[in-house]
Amino acid sequence: MPTSRTTLRSLSALTLGCLTLGGAATAQSLGATFDNNIDGYIEIPYTPSVVPQGGITLEAWIKYDESTLPAGWRFPTIARQNPNAGQEAYFLRIEAGTTKNNALRWLINTTGSGPTSIEWNFGAGGLLEWTHVAATYDGNQMRIFVNGNQVSSGSASGSLIDNGDVLRIGKGSDVGDPAMEVFNGSIDEVRLWPFARTEAEIKSTRLRTLFNMPGQVSTWSLDGHTLDFSGTNNGTASGSVLFAPSGLDLIVGALQGANFGSSSPGCLGPIHASVGSLPEAGNSGFSMVAHKVPSGVPVFAYLGQSVLSTPLPLAGIGVLINPATAFGLYPASVNGLGVARLDFGIPINFPVGISVAFQFAALDPCGPQGFTASNAVGMLTMPKVLTPFP
Repeated sequence: MPTSRTTLRSLSALTLGCLTLGGAATAQSLGATFDNNIDGYIEIPYTPSVVPQGGITLEAWIKYDESTLPAGWRFPTIARQNPNAGQEAYFLRIEAGTTKNNALRWLINTTGSGPTSIEWNFGAGGLLEWTHVAATYDGNQMRIFVNGNQVSSGSASGSLIDNGDVLRIGKGSDVGDPAMEVFNGSIDEVRLWPFARTEAEIKSTRLRTLFNMPGQVSTWSLDGHTLDFSGTNNGTASGSVLFAPSGLDLIVGALQGANFGSSSPGCLGPIHASVGSLPEAGNSGFSMVAHKVPSGVPVFAYLGQSVLSTPLPLAGIGVLINPATAFGLYPASVNGLGVARLDFGIPINFPVGISVAFQFAALDPCGPQGFTASNAVGMLTMPKVLTPFP
């Protein structure tokens, strides 16, 4: 039976510092199906945002059937950046080989370690039902998560090597048989984050559709289209890609909020503010996140309840948080790839519908008067929603 999911497509802007939720629409719950016997994939044009320099999280819901793979070398691919041999920044695929081996492989190519990979082995038929998989890299550790639980890890260093070229969903390279690296099954809810998410963050949203996520996050719901409902990395389907009812019934997880203003320039360019999950009551692992922060410098998050319509000039940066509603400045931690985090666990009894806004600022020698500030993110706290699936 086809299922339906509610998708919030728009949010109003702040008016006098107040967030309001915009209109809603509905969309049928679909997913993309691929056949390893036939060439077909979704392709996203190259932009620097598909090769994030502050770490990465790549996640998707998948169903995979190794029993119907044809003979010969096979590498059914969930997603791969750059299809040229040895030029990829990363891929997540099934390492079937010639023996239908059941191993999920996460490979990254970094400035410090070169091509490095880890694997998770699963039993025959182990992915016949919908399974959530996620792969991360934070500058030190690679990790694979299955249904929110870490199942594999390994060491690496440096940032992702960016050799340009496209990002593909549902296929890897074109080497040999054109269909050799086409996935064999269904893929849904693909997400790309420009930083490594924690296990708590992955668990908190795996049962959600996600869109309207700030800070250069991309979310492809694959509900009969190839649009990125969080960023601008829209894709195009090529060859045999079938959109069909998935039976994967997830809860809507749009961030009820918006980006405001823009970052001042710095040594690494604009600082992008984002969140690691949704600001739900009871989400003890909620964090505010920024990437493209110079490593090794003090970073602070400025928190408040509303955003100014006109930035307040201060030390060469535009302060966007309204001082009249500010909670204060809070020190953030910064990793070696320039990702800043401020943990902000939300108690289960925290009031919902409360407006919260934040902006990061870093001591940055390239910024105006030695400072760089991010854009601001405004959001509403949300109720905790439970789902029986899966």
